[in-house]
Amino acid sequence: MLMVSGCTADTARRSAVPSGPALPTGMSQPSPTAEAPTGWFPTGRVLLAGPLAEQKEATIADVVPSGASFTVYFVCTGGGRIALDVKTGGLLRYPCDGVPNRSQVFVDKGVSTDLAVGVEGETQWRLAVVDGAP
Repeated sequence: MLMVSGCTADTARRSAVPSGPALPTGMSQPSPTAEAPTGWFPTGRVLLAGPLAEQKEATIADVVPSGASFTVYFVCTGGGRIALDVKTGGLLRYPCDGVPNRSQVFVDKGVSTDLAVGVEGETQWRLAVVDGAP
């Protein structure tokens, strides 16, 4: 079972229904950033991936939460959009307007899940995957 949910502070600009082509193949694995947390994701939580920073598509492989969910915290800037794709779930797109977002992903406990990050336009993004609910 896989269920994906998401939220943003700017509901008027967030696309509710995914549209357009699927994410391109050949995505790279992002590298961790040395950037310190700046309030866009919670501190003191178990990080499954990140924090990461990129300007292109990437794949975060083998995310395994301790329970039945994990939460993806992300923020992007530069216009365009960022797309989160959990390989067995749906594609979610968000505007790159500098507003911090989060998306809780529900999976079967202990199941490894891949997360693909796609970008549309000139964007820069930061992302962290945290164990459990927001």
